[in-house]
Amino acid sequence: MNKELEALLTGTVGFFWPISPEGGFNSDPERGFVSKSSSGRLDIRTLNEDSDSALSSPFGRERPEAIISLSPEGSAIILEITRHGGTSNIGGRKASAYKYSARTTITGFPVEHLNRKKVDIRVKEIVAYFPGISQWAGLRVSNLKQENKEDGRAKSATIRLQSPEETTAVLGSLTLSIGGHWEVNNDEDRASIYSPVAIGVKAKRGRSVSELLNILVRVQDLVNVAYDMFVPVEGGSALIGAEPAPRSRPQFWHDALMEPPPSRNAGKAKKGIPLFTLAELNGADGISRWVRLHDELPTVFDAVTSPYRYSGMNWHSYMRETAVGIERLIAFSKRRGRPKWASERPYSYALAKRVGKPFSDFVGDEKVWADIFWNAYNGGKHQANYEPDPRNLSALALSGNLLLTAYLLHRCGMSKDSLNSLLQHRVSYVLRDRIRELVDKPPADLKPPKR
Repeated sequence: MNKELEALLTGTVGFFWPISPEGGFNSDPERGFVSKSSSGRLDIRTLNEDSDSALSSPFGRERPEAIISLSPEGSAIILEITRHGGTSNIGGRKASAYKYSARTTITGFPVEHLNRKKVDIRVKEIVAYFPGISQWAGLRVSNLKQENKEDGRAKSATIRLQSPEETTAVLGSLTLSIGGHWEVNNDEDRASIYSPVAIGVKAKRGRSVSELLNILVRVQDLVNVAYDMFVPVEGGSALIGAEPAPRSRPQFWHDALMEPPPSRNAGKAKKGIPLFTLAELNGADGISRWVRLHDELPTVFDAVTSPYRYSGMNWHSYMRETAVGIERLIAFSKRRGRPKWASERPYSYALAKRVGKPFSDFVGDEKVWADIFWNAYNGGKHQANYEPDPRNLSALALSGNLLLTAYLLHRCGMSKDSLNSLLQHRVSYVLRDRIRELVDKPPADLKPPKR
């Protein structure tokens, strides 16, 4: 993280120019302070030094499309303004002020563009750095060779850093790329190497930053599912339309990519073996299909990906979100052509039959499992006194979510053999054995009481 970005996040003073949606701005800047708040967003507070505007409410102002900042540490463009307002004080001992909240910033904005009538705030490329996922991506940036002495002590070590060849896929008029990135910090006796997987989105012409970031958030969703945890982005670079060929690549920050939800990964070990690899999705093309399918089925994907972004969900909620995702998937499939498989009841059985042998081998008897799952969903939805053993409910909810995940991965290019490997060898055997016990001998408490 460079000094400009670090200063914005930890707090710094500066001049700020709000930019209108048309690219216009007031040549006189606002003076104020910026820092990252506890919510994970950038908060900016500036003084309202215009005595005329201080007479009116700050909430009546047009929300800016962006804000250009100039601080003692450098310059930046702040984007995705989500909130704006402030306070008006006439006389007394308080100053009038404006307040803004934002989700994204890119360092190194060419402030000389403020001499123009309009500012180009569009973005041409964003690359996010994902550390610790090289096994999933099938990429290695660093290779270590170490030689020991006869007594076992280290003698020498050689590290070779080489950026692997990028793989790309087309996303409409955008290009998705997957490659490597490396940095070396040769700080005397504390030298360090950073070599994450780099995943980027590039446009031929400048686009809204939200358009490019939304795709990277979808990619992060896929990585989260692969590692069954929130995998934060740690750094990245961007190219802005105002300066498509900078001397050094600007860095960016975005809350959804880089701020993990509170307590989501508490007590969980560091990333281990992924449930599936990028190769099993046919590389970048599989990610492209995942992003496009998300655009078709956003509420279905939410059931699979949202638990990694939002904390505080109990097992009843997890069961409900999973079942609703299955319902919406079946409804969408019927609207697209009423396929025969979608006519089975309950819907959990229809989807289990669609995924086929990999899931039936996982649960033992997919029809019995489907009936238990759907009864538990209906019990929780309709009966306030339905309180099964949380361990049984959690096993059912997790298995249902795995079923929905398997279907989506299969739609994105994963073979049935790979699905079978995921469910039989990579998912916890404890969950598999627990589900089979429930199917073999369904506990009485899972059956909703008669009303």
